[in-house]
Amino acid sequence: MIRRLLTVAVLLAVALSQGQDAPSTESLLAPFKFRSIGPAVTGGRIVDIEVPASRPNTIYAASASGGLWKSVNGATTWTPVFDDQKTISIGDVAIAPSDPDVVWVGTGEHNNQRSAHFGDGVYRSLDGGKTWKNMGLPESNRIGRIAIHPRDPKTVYVAACGYLYKPGGDRGVYKTTDGGETWSKVLSGDNDTTGFIDVVVDPRNPKTVYAAAYDRLRRAWNIRDAGPGSKIYRSNDEGKSWKPIMEGITKSDQIGRIGLTIYPKNPRILYAVVDNRDRAIGTEVYRTDDGGDHWMKAHETRGPSTSYYYGQIRVDPNDDKVVYNLDVSMTRSKDAGKTWQRVDSRIHVDHHALWINPADSDQLLLGNDGGLYRSYDQGATWQFLDNLPVAQFYAIGADNAVPYNVMGGLQDNGVWHGPSRTRSPSGIANKHWINLIGGDGFYAVPDPEDPNTVYTSSQFGAVVRADVEKRQSVGIRPRGPGQRANWMSPFLTSPHNARIVYWGGNRLYRTLDRGTTWDAISPDLTTNDADKLKGNVPHCTITTVDESPKKAGVLWVGTDDGNVWVTQDGGVNWTQVDYNIAGAPRWWVSRVVASPHDAATAFVTFTGFREDEFQPFLFRTTDFGATWTALHQNLPKEQVSVVRQDRINPNLLFVGTETGCHVSLDGGKTWTRFMAGMPTVACQDLLIHPREGDLVVGTHGRGVFIANVSPLRQLTEDVLKKDAHLFQPDRALAYNPISDMFDAFQAHQRYAAPNPPSGATIAYYLRTAADSVTVVVTDVSGAELATIDGAKTPGINVVQWNMRQGGRGLVPAGKYRVALKVGDKTESRVLEVEDWQR
Repeated sequence: MIRRLLTVAVLLAVALSQGQDAPSTESLLAPFKFRSIGPAVTGGRIVDIEVPASRPNTIYAASASGGLWKSVNGATTWTPVFDDQKTISIGDVAIAPSDPDVVWVGTGEHNNQRSAHFGDGVYRSLDGGKTWKNMGLPESNRIGRIAIHPRDPKTVYVAACGYLYKPGGDRGVYKTTDGGETWSKVLSGDNDTTGFIDVVVDPRNPKTVYAAAYDRLRRAWNIRDAGPGSKIYRSNDEGKSWKPIMEGITKSDQIGRIGLTIYPKNPRILYAVVDNRDRAIGTEVYRTDDGGDHWMKAHETRGPSTSYYYGQIRVDPNDDKVVYNLDVSMTRSKDAGKTWQRVDSRIHVDHHALWINPADSDQLLLGNDGGLYRSYDQGATWQFLDNLPVAQFYAIGADNAVPYNVMGGLQDNGVWHGPSRTRSPSGIANKHWINLIGGDGFYAVPDPEDPNTVYTSSQFGAVVRADVEKRQSVGIRPRGPGQRANWMSPFLTSPHNARIVYWGGNRLYRTLDRGTTWDAISPDLTTNDADKLKGNVPHCTITTVDESPKKAGVLWVGTDDGNVWVTQDGGVNWTQVDYNIAGAPRWWVSRVVASPHDAATAFVTFTGFREDEFQPFLFRTTDFGATWTALHQNLPKEQVSVVRQDRINPNLLFVGTETGCHVSLDGGKTWTRFMAGMPTVACQDLLIHPREGDLVVGTHGRGVFIANVSPLRQLTEDVLKKDAHLFQPDRALAYNPISDMFDAFQAHQRYAAPNPPSGATIAYYLRTAADSVTVVVTDVSGAELATIDGAKTPGINVVQWNMRQGGRGLVPAGKYRVALKVGDKTESRVLEVEDWQR
């Protein structure tokens, strides 16, 4: 690395206008914009695919938590069309058969997954997704299906599931005849845990409507995915009256999710896939040839499988004997359900959506946990459409490489590792990301002294130490009697010794040798609730761990049953402190974060995600948990997943919630939504890179976003009182882009995320509007390299210097002196330019 000391003067000539107010928070945050770094190669759960019959190249692909995407060129390129709504978790999409511009979206994923996010009703677009209006049913929480009248686009049926984690909500089949202006509940379930998962309208006789009820209730420690309320109904009078149609279906009080499909050429033919939780019965596929008066079991031997996570069945629109069932695998029957064969070779598992081209049954579009696939031969071979950036991150990390890498775990797509920027002119492409492990991926913690080593994990505590270069990993999970581990078990390296790693099960473990040997350093820190331990989901486990960067051995722990503990002596003695938190719920502790400024200070967040409760909970202690202060008063009503305090500016806080990211510039007294460049999306994890000053956000649905927040880290009360201020610029990387003529020849389907702007970023603050702002860059001899006119508006402003020396290429590496002149006053800063690759 070449370094040379230069003197660079950046002259900021500012003539300030008088009599104007100090900048607003909005003007202070105005220049900060997130950029997505993807990835798209990882895919992400696709829950519905719809194509208007009259526009076969127009595709709508619904991501479980990443919004609605539209392509008008057969999946060559995509545009997100639902990003600005209050939630982008989607259960279903429907297109009016009589008008392809009328599109409905039901929000809230209907799959009963632990990572399924909530919705706020149904939306309608009258212009093919350009604009949207919420049409009601706000307490539906999750939508199973939307069915539109074949000739009247204003008549719509909605199968509303209701809450997942508690009874109640808008459960039932709802109908509108005026395009959603008013609704009637036309069908209710048998009890307050029964909602509706499917609804189908006869395309030839729309007076006939079918609906599938689903009786289920999930808790953090248990899922009941069947009940007496699950059954199939039919109406012959447009929803005015209904009756169950279960003749021929095995009688059971353990029926779970039911999926329906209707054959359009003869709508008296329907198939139903019935999840029976009685193990002696299992999944059954039924067919009716008389509109549901009688059902016949299609298979004599054991048929395909399904569960609460699937429940989708499709009949070929051109052949009533060809049926597809979507489950962990996708199977097809060519004999009306008698026998089944897999048709999902060499693609991801866990299938949720299937579109069959009515004009050509060989063409399929398939959505699963891995993204979107296309087949032109009925599933014999498949093409992965890897240009949708809908990665569902649970947690993220970042190393100290130059430039740094981001890594993180994803829902059912393992752990991935990719660069924060590249030298490629097109940006960060799929090829720049590498997979470290499979399964469901979670925390990814790089060794702070060795970027090649990453500690990471898959579900229920399977922690490994991965070698990035070799693409190999070694399991290092500690073992102990009576051990329980969370779905997303936490671990971290000590900020005081990189060889020390902590891992949380129901007790806290510590290794002094990078995972070779472990010792338990706590008792069971959970409630050890006997009733909850009887559930079918591991519970009473540690969910979050942190160690004070200021004092070794000060450890904080939070659990999924609401406990918060602290030790000040490395685990010798523990103190339970959650009962000191006035107003705290006995819910899942989503984060406990030790302050980088004071060993006695920590932050804790509780989430009602697994309670279907939405109020935020964020608290701070400054005395090792003896007393606590609530910091959530000004946060919106949504669950909090994570909080971070900046290590430079103690008043700078960020939180990630179920629909976005928020910032506080005053230590949590007030909060402002901080989302420029980012869609509405669940922000599951975030970090502030210690060297670069980047805020890195891991979202559950849209991958990773980065915004440089260095000026905010330097924004003190003293700075705000000044007329003008030049912030210390971050180190700038000097590099030449990769020369690759074929980079421009990759056509339009390739996905690439943008690099940050090249050159040096220089930020400054103006208390009031200025008459003129000029940035002048000079070298050590005083020769002028660049003159840049800057914005004159109050707040924080940014200029970009390209680091060019006229026609002589990039400036040499070295330390640059920066001077800010306001009238007769001058400030000095140093700008460091470092060679990356030339």
